[in-house]
Amino acid sequence: MQAGPPTEHSGDEEDEGGFFAEINITPLTDVFLVLLIILMVVSSSVIEDEKEEAYQKGLLAERALQVMTPEGAGNEDLVPEDVVISVLPDRTVYVENEEVPRSALDARLSAIAAEKPGVRIILRADKTASYDVVMDILARCSKNGLGNVALASRD
Repeated sequence: MQAGPPTEHSGDEEDEGGFFAEINITPLTDVFLVLLIILMVVSSSVIEDEKEEAYQKGLLAERALQVMTPEGAGNEDLVPEDVVISVLPDRTVYVENEEVPRSALDARLSAIAAEKPGVRIILRADKTASYDVVMDILARCSKNGLGNVALASRD
């Protein structure tokens, strides 16, 4: 038996039985994006449920002055010139995110009327707030010359 000249091996023969060096990550990316979207939807739903429970129990979030206004069909947007008065479930009144005792509310409202005549007052009362507090604030606004009062609601 005679040995012939050595044959050259092409690289193609080794590649057929070898491993691929590339990994297709497109399906993996798709799965991660779907999981991210599901996580975002579920987390926002959980946060809204916790907020609702906190308001029903009379608790407030520590990080911000939050008022759970009743549902309504308002369609006007808040403008920077508006003055926001918030009433919390515990009868605490805030004017522009600053707590104001009800005894000092008349002085604050008259100062606002003198500083910004014709300004719109946005009254954000929590849906569990006392009706008499809301009526008292409306009467005080009217008495101090602030007749343009809007009641805030959520969609």
